[in-house]
Amino acid sequence: MKNIFVIAQNTLKLEIRDKILYALLGFAVLYVLLMLFLSNLVLYELPMVKSFSLTGIYFFNAIIALFLGTTSFFKDVDRKVVYFILSKPVSRAQFLLGKFLGLCMVLLLTTLVLSVAYLGVIAYNHGGFDALGLLAIAMQYLEMALFVAFAIFVSTFSSSLLSIVYTSAIFFLGHIVSALLADAKAVGISGIKYRLVEILYYAFPNLEKFDARNLAVHAVAMPFDSFLLAFAYAAVYVALLLFAAIWIFEKKEI
Repeated sequence: MKNIFVIAQNTLKLEIRDKILYALLGFAVLYVLLMLFLSNLVLYELPMVKSFSLTGIYFFNAIIALFLGTTSFFKDVDRKVVYFILSKPVSRAQFLLGKFLGLCMVLLLTTLVLSVAYLGVIAYNHGGFDALGLLAIAMQYLEMALFVAFAIFVSTFSSSLLSIVYTSAIFFLGHIVSALLADAKAVGISGIKYRLVEILYYAFPNLEKFDARNLAVHAVAMPFDSFLLAFAYAAVYVALLLFAAIWIFEKKEI
């Protein structure tokens, strides 16, 4: 465990020095703060401000997760960092787990910064302390952690460019698989076509499970068991992805 935490700390230190990360975070904070101007245009309609702010936080965090997950591993290879680390008494499994934990720590920092900006905007618009908004952001963080795990998984067997393509594709599919299954049932598709839709539904992560933005916007309390189920779903999926990534990395020559 000590090796994992050391690698995670080093990953955190390396990634927070990246100017691209600061640029993305800066644009994200600026976007959230622009909601102060938007609130004047929509006559301080709080649901509108919440909706735009939470969507912006989700969008920029997704970009940051994509950037971190698809570049960090390859940067270590290019800088020969991976060779140096694996020459020590560190296993490949510890290296990947440390990378994942470190990237999640970076995402946690960016999420905290955006959360503070969000709470400031909501408080300025007389919305008080928005606990439901924070819960929606926490759900988004679970999705981003799963996103990073998938990016690490594909990075173990593909190039940097293909990792971006695969990860972007899973992000898109993860948000439409539940709708595809519902539509297939609605129009009465059966047989092999319906089985193919079911395979897609169960094979790809259902990212809609982590979408609590509408509940936060309309101040509808989210059942606690729904949050626990989403957390368990993310934990299981992340574990499977990391297990597969470790298995592939153990077989790979570097």
